[in-house]
Amino acid sequence: MSEEESVTTEQESVPEVQSTEVQPEEGDLVELMRVSMNGEEFLMPVQDVGEILRPIDVVPVPMAPDHMLGLANIRGQIVCIIDPGKVLHLKQDRAPRTEATRYLILRHARMHLGIWVDSVSDMYRVAKSLLPKADPENHTNSRGEIMVDDKSYNLLNTRILFD
Repeated sequence: MSEEESVTTEQESVPEVQSTEVQPEEGDLVELMRVSMNGEEFLMPVQDVGEILRPIDVVPVPMAPDHMLGLANIRGQIVCIIDPGKVLHLKQDRAPRTEATRYLILRHARMHLGIWVDSVSDMYRVAKSLLPKADPENHTNSRGEIMVDDKSYNLLNTRILFD
């Protein structure tokens, strides 16, 4: 089957645009997801997320910090579920649970951590060269701003959630 025959119906309805711009190679792209947390939108690298799950009941932990919502048993793994808004010092409180609410289980070598997000709405493929450079000394919630579809987003620094 040729490449022309493998185009999906959805893609066929999109008009073809001629571009003089050099398109980045597949390895030069990074996938980002748009998430909403505590009334703010962020982009975060898909590679930082192991799973996206619908919320399940968590077991509260006595005398735990206020950002810890509790522990969840996810297929035999005990995962700490947190409110990232409290860790990141976001202005608004966490929204009530809805159909769009998700737990994002983050990738980490030694920890099982899930964050409550109000929604996961879009996925983008962006050239790596457009991403702000990671700074190991950065202890803020954002790695910097990035423009996607003519809108500015903060690129979430997920590393800060493990500190």
